[in-house]
Formats: sequence, structure tokens, C-alpha cells
Amino acid sequence: MKLDHNRFREPELIYHVFVKDAAHFQKTEDTYDHWALFIVEEGSFDYKMGNVSERAVKGEMVLCPPDMTFYRKTNGLSFHLIGFRWRDALDGHAEKENGALPPIGKLIMLNNKRMNSTLSLFREASYVKASLVQDYKNHLLKDLLYVYQIESNNRKINLLYSENPLLQRAVKMLQQQAEAGVSLKSIAIELGISQVQLTRLFKQEFQMTPSVYAANLRMDKVKILLVNSSLTLAQIAEQCGFTDEHHLSKSFKRMFSVNPSAYRKTYTI
Repeated sequence: MKLDHNRFREPELIYHVFVKDAAHFQKTEDTYDHWALFIVEEGSFDYKMGNVSERAVKGEMVLCPPDMTFYRKTNGLSFHLIGFRWRDALDGHAEKENGALPPIGKLIMLNNKRMNSTLSLFREASYVKASLVQDYKNHLLKDLLYVYQIESNNRKINLLYSENPLLQRAVKMLQQQAEAGVSLKSIAIELGISQVQLTRLFKQEFQMTPSVYAANLRMDKVKILLVNSSLTLAQIAEQCGFTDEHHLSKSFKRMFSVNPSAYRKTYTI
């Protein structure tokens, strides 16, 4: 969900329900005429949309677009289901104005504290006066998706797009190889150009070098693992292509002005 230069993409709530301790879904598949957002509070569920088959666990969101069949199953789950539409899509010009549709599938927020606080307010909204509850929940939904849009805009993962087929291949290869340590020379050779040409074209198109983009990709995974896993810094360093935890800590602090341990403590419940 690439943030527009001047505004957020704004959701408009249709409904919200919270289901606690469901042994299974009432229907194993459904197709909505609106956007549907599933948020897992406890348990997990398997889902399929188009060619994507994944599992969503506690703290993860899954976004299903209109008119797409959503298959799902669980052996135990507490979850929120939110139906909404994009306000800027009501006049049919969303794609022209924003240049891209919102993402579908799994969405992960790094700010767990903010997310859990918002979800608790959704649950407690039954105490809000009936005439105000729709507006209140709409405010909570906007808060949730605004925070996600800010994080998504800052993360840079999968946000680069070019109409140049060569640069499309370069981006895909960088994404695939970032964790293992990118060899720009080997990528350039496979693309049939020099490393200098690759860097020049990439910077001209995206206003950053391929090395910087690869570093952003690696650090994005580091942040996700810090917040959403119990892996040690040494294990995270190994998974993300750093020589050791000291190299990871030094690189992380240089980029974010905070060490990984402090970041984990701040954003993990």
C-alpha cells in the first residue's frame, strides 16, 4: 500500500464483528462484495486466495479484496472480521489517483502495542452508545490502517516498480538474494550489463542504489523477526545474512539510531 504524497488511503467501515474461541468457520469459503479484513487474536487459520495459500497466526492480518473467493479453515480461533470499502474508490477513480490497488493477503504491523490497543478498543466498543458506535469503530479502523500505511511506506519491501523489464528482473533478484548477501556483479552478469550500468539505471529509476535497496530488505526482515519471533540476535543475524550479532547490531543502530534489543523491547508485547 504505497502512501500517496498528499494523503492516506481512507477506509470506510461497513461492519465489524469479533468472534471468540471459534472451533471452526461457519463457512469454509466466502466471496465478499467489499474488502474483508481478518485479524487473528488467538489461534491460527489456513487460507487460500487465488494462487496464495498461507497460515495466519496471532497478531497477523489478512486482507481479502471484493469478488475473490476466500477459502479458510481452523481448529480454534479468536478473530476480528471487518468489512469496509476504500473511500477514494467510491467514485471509481482510485486506481488513477493512487497508481496501484491496495495489497491483498497477509499484512504484518510492527507496532504490536498500537495494534493490540486498537483491537481491545474494538472489543470494548459494545459499551459505546449505539448512535455513536459506527463512527467510533470507523475511527479505530482508520487508525489501524493509517499506522499500517505509514509502516508500509517506510519499509520499502516490494514497493519498487518499473516498466523497464530489465529493472523488474533486477528488483526481483535483489529481493530473492538479499538475505544471503547480494552479489551485484553476478546479478549484472545475468542481466547482461555491467555492474556500473546496473547501479546507474537502478539509481536513475528508484533514486537509490541496488546496494541500499538490498540493505533495506534485510533490515525489514530483521525488524519483523525482532518483533514477531523469539529468535536470538545471533540467530536473526544468521538468517538475514550478517556475519554475526555484533555486525547486525552495528548496522541496525547506524540505520535506525537504536540497537536491536531496545527496538524489540519497544515494539513487542
